[in-house]
Amino acid sequence: MLFSSPATITTVKTQLQLNIRSRGAMSGVLTLGSLDPAFKGATRVSGERVMLDLRSVEFVEPAGICGLAALLEFLVPRSDTVNLALSGRDVPAYLERMNFFRLFGERVATDTDVASLEERQRHNPGTLQELINFHDEEEIPGIIERISEILENKGYRLRERVGICSVLSEVCANAAEHGASSFGAYAAVQAYNHIVSGPRRRGEEVLVAIADGGVGVRETLSRNPKYAEHTITDNDALRHALGMGVSGTGELGRGGGLALVAQISGRASGSLSLRSGAGRVTAYEDRKNSRNVPDFPGTFVRVSLPRVAEADDKKPRARTR
Repeated sequence: MLFSSPATITTVKTQLQLNIRSRGAMSGVLTLGSLDPAFKGATRVSGERVMLDLRSVEFVEPAGICGLAALLEFLVPRSDTVNLALSGRDVPAYLERMNFFRLFGERVATDTDVASLEERQRHNPGTLQELINFHDEEEIPGIIERISEILENKGYRLRERVGICSVLSEVCANAAEHGASSFGAYAAVQAYNHIVSGPRRRGEEVLVAIADGGVGVRETLSRNPKYAEHTITDNDALRHALGMGVSGTGELGRGGGLALVAQISGRASGSLSLRSGAGRVTAYEDRKNSRNVPDFPGTFVRVSLPRVAEADDKKPRARTR
């Protein structure tokens, strides 16, 4: 693996910035949104040495590590060397546990002693799917089986697991099919004993992140002439892609995955966030939020599946029509 001294890191030409929150519930958390400034700056990199400063990161969620993987896949071919600046031991140890250094250790430089982290005895907590790189549909059943195990360990009923895993399987299949690129797609999953995102309340949460390096949602849908009026902007395409039966191929039985994932996560008071190109749409139970963001080279899906604590679950809920 490549290692560089702190002195070497300070001499790089380009430093890519992050947007790590310093206040609130998401303080110090590496999310996909945290990487927006870095994605924007990466488009200007052309052969120089680059530093990505992660020293302000205190916690990494699956969307953060998948987003980091996608950023590096975009950045490494465009730069002489990519240096990662890390601090402390918790974040490097988590990245090692999630197999980040096994995938990128030979492609980036860091002053972290990765060898000492790899020597630690690992255990399988039954709560995570390490960062995994996949290229075709034959690899998906193993990923889905692991997600099912995580959901079972967190107490999800069989009917819930079948519903969630069947639609996530289609999302992964879309990533493998439409994410035709040099790196394919990445996925990561983790279950938490606390709510990481969404309403700040007691409970547990499972987070799923999938990123591919393909042509993106807008171009995929634009291949179907009947969607022409829905692909004027990236956000138009993303909002339309969340409809039932919407597929770039127009094949019967295709295009239900994202809509069903949005329904399942929404019923659990979670969310589905879909990002591609310069658009991002987040679907909740009763609304969808859109915003323009720096270009993402491919498509990114983040799903949150909260489970409320038993005491909260017994509280009466407001009726909805």
